Amino acid sequence: QENIMLTHLEMELEQIKIKIFQMADYAMEAVSASVSSLKNSDIERAKNIIINDERINRLEIEIDDECIKFLVTRQPAASDLRFILAMLKINTDLERIADLATGIAKETIRINGAPLIKPLIDIPRMSDIALHMISTAFTAMTEKDVEKAKSVITMDTEIDEINSQIYRELFTYMCESSRNISQSFSLITVAKALERVGDHAKNIAERAVYYIQGEDIRHQKHRDDIRL
Repeated sequence: QENIMLTHLEMELEQIKIKIFQMADYAMEAVSASVSSLKNSDIERAKNIIINDERINRLEIEIDDECIKFLVTRQPAASDLRFILAMLKINTDLERIADLATGIAKETIRINGAPLIKPLIDIPRMSDIALHMISTAFTAMTEKDVEKAKSVITMDTEIDEINSQIYRELFTYMCESSRNISQSFSLITVAKALERVGDHAKNIAERAVYYIQGEDIRHQKHRDDIRL
């Protein structure tokens, strides 16, 4: 009897994990597609990202329901409890990441195929770093590797720096000509969205650390002093 209970419990946890990884795939795909649609002025693709957001919202609700049901019916012990609490939080972060991708897609539609005022180099770079952060955080969770999870947190600084650089550059474009204002605002909005994707990726890494070793590092004063 004890054994059967254990496998049921494990199966439920596994089911939640599978769905969270599915959610991560959807969210990462949305970010990648949104930047690609901006780069290629692909309005159709941008519209699809907005339509697909509904699928992500449905999955978020499903995962939340399963986690809460697990908490109520199983009353899990320490590490399983940490796992479920981390999943609930990560679920929210992934849904926000997908929302930010939708925001980027909307800017692509707003720009509406107009020639870009500058080649897109920094924005795709921000996107690459953010996606790398998310996948590293999930690898860290799978491997229960705290150091790997903590390495994600330091990557966020690079995204913040690129964001500031983009802002300064586009501000200069706006000052040069009023014709540049509308598109510059759109690109600043995109960079800001990617900077926030980085923040959510950092959150996911922090939740991973909490799950692996029960340490909440979210409000540590000297984030940069986290030993790697």
